[in-house]
Amino acid sequence: MDTPFNERGVTLSRAGLSASGQMIPLRDLRAARVVRIDRKKALPIILAIIGLAVLGAGIASGSGASLVLGVMIVVVGYLTWITQDTIYQLMVDTPDGEREVLITKDQEFADKVAALVTSAVAKHAQAAAAKPKA
Repeated sequence: MDTPFNERGVTLSRAGLSASGQMIPLRDLRAARVVRIDRKKALPIILAIIGLAVLGAGIASGSGASLVLGVMIVVVGYLTWITQDTIYQLMVDTPDGEREVLITKDQEFADKVAALVTSAVAKHAQAAAAKPKA
């Protein structure tokens, strides 16, 4: 590896990959991949349906408390929907199995780190194959 990478708490050097308080030696890295985790849709939809039902009951019965409660639950469902983000996990393959190294909202950063890890693993494998064995 020519230039060490150190950005946003992730360090990739000749020694290995360091992120989230864990250090994985370069010789133990096999591969890296980025996993996308989408928004959870069930909770906001359920909240909105419950809110609409309570709002409808408030309209039908003329109850001001039911109207306010229904509107509040619908708003909470909406806010739950818009505040959820798609996140990306960087998973690396080691002899002990697959490990989660990084969680981020930035797909470009996760892809960049995965590409650097893949490149470093390939270079390490070439360097190990080029060394004469005694």
